[in-house]
Amino acid sequence: MKKFITAALAAGFIAAPAFAASITLSFAGDDGNTQEWTFDGEGTATAGDISVPYTWDEDAKTLCADVPDQGKVCATFESVAEAVGDSSAYTLSTGTTGTATITAMAE
Repeated sequence: MKKFITAALAAGFIAAPAFAASITLSFAGDDGNTQEWTFDGEGTATAGDISVPYTWDEDAKTLCADVPDQGKVCATFESVAEAVGDSSAYTLSTGTTGTATITAMAE
């Protein structure tokens, strides 16, 4: 579950572009784990049959989600990525760190 939360929260930094219907991200955690997630413009992140709602505060570059059995978990990003190939480092409120990269966008 911890790996799932890390990836779901990290992706919010890319959800800001209003023109994108979906954004696919690759997450490389500093712990060596890599995951791929797709995020829609409605605030839902999915990977396979798993989905999680999220909120994004663009000014603070912070994404938060209420995670079952864990409560509110937030991720803060160094920058906001907006195009395929863009990346940003992130730090979760739990202390986990990594880099998320946009691999695809659909309008």
